[in-house]
Amino acid sequence: MFRRAAALTFAALALGTAVTAPSAAAAAACTWTAHKIVAPDGYFDADVDIRGTDSHGNYSGDVIDRGVNMGKVVLWTDGKPRIPDALAPLVYPHVADENSAGTVLLDGGLPSTTWGVYLFSGGHRSPGTLTRLPDPPGYRLESAVALNDRGDVLTSATDLEDGHRVSVLWSVLAAGPRVIDIPERYGWDLDDDGTVLLGAPDNRLGGLWRAGVVTPLTGEDRPVLIRQIRNGVVVGTAIDSWPASRALAWHGPADPRPLEHGGTAEATNKHGLIAGSLTDLTGPSAVWQDTRLLGLLPFPDGGDADVYVIGDDGVIFGNTSGDHAALRWTCD
Repeated sequence: MFRRAAALTFAALALGTAVTAPSAAAAAACTWTAHKIVAPDGYFDADVDIRGTDSHGNYSGDVIDRGVNMGKVVLWTDGKPRIPDALAPLVYPHVADENSAGTVLLDGGLPSTTWGVYLFSGGHRSPGTLTRLPDPPGYRLESAVALNDRGDVLTSATDLEDGHRVSVLWSVLAAGPRVIDIPERYGWDLDDDGTVLLGAPDNRLGGLWRAGVVTPLTGEDRPVLIRQIRNGVVVGTAIDSWPASRALAWHGPADPRPLEHGGTAEATNKHGLIAGSLTDLTGPSAVWQDTRLLGLLPFPDGGDADVYVIGDDGVIFGNTSGDHAALRWTCD
């Protein structure tokens, strides 16, 4: 993820922060407001990263424990942080995603087991239940990738025979896991209908996998940083010579559409709200509805941000490039 510098010339445009509300059905104007996210007691706010949200006011991520230089998994419920007892023993945990049911997908190690991929459910309103996903025969799970609202899970894994990388999809519509083994393609994200967004080495365009059929993404002849897929739309960034770039939204495998004045597209939700940077790789943080520019994201202490997560409730999460403080933007 690129760290963007604070002030570029384009930021001086009179965009302001008054924008159309993020829901596709909303007609009234709103104003983006930045809120600082607090760390659990004994930790530093600057060490927080948000990685998932249930789109109902709760979210999840991690905080660095500086004493051991290792992360701890944190759940924020109604804005209040908590390190669940079931997750506290995890070694080098990483939160990958959270769905609307409040289930968190993560990976990490436990003292009594080897490295694994886990689902943690019910943690916002109760102690929660931690479930380890079993390794498919002949493979070892390596990392959590994505979790959709239907409950499908995407992970990466290693073939134990020769060590090459594969993807594994657990679908609620199937009896067991499906191994996706495609040369130079790997699972990058997961849509709510079970479509897998495929990445490729060297920032080459990947494709879409659905029910065993791969459809390549086309329309760009330069490196592309693919980020997410939601509701069939893929967002990413075409890279020119530094820092020149263009933010794109694929409304079909062969239909990349440039975002108005878009430099990067980092995150999106099912309503077509997109966040990224204006103009180029180092531009200020901005918001789009589909390809239409809405405005800039405000910062309480100046600076700029990397954007990691957008909830389907329109709440945006990111970290400032200066002190790395985690922020939550709401459209009020």
